[in-house]
Amino acid sequence: MAEGDVHTVLEDGLWKNRIEGGARASNTSPHRVDAVIAGRQTAKKRRVAHVVHTPDGGVESERDYRPRSRSAR
Repeated sequence: MAEGDVHTVLEDGLWKNRIEGGARASNTSPHRVDAVIAGRQTAKKRRVAHVVHTPDGGVESERDYRPRSRSAR
């Protein structure tokens, strides 16, 4: 994953959205669904990838919101 991607993770009993390369969580929620929605919105706005992790740290899903490059015709 590239610097700036958004990761939704469970830490200390809270779901957190962390921007890769950042020191602090961009937001937190006690509810997974709320954190995933907020992480998705942040990733879309920043035009980066959003990675949702399982409670044990594995990757559950990954979605890339970077603009696609157009190939020369």
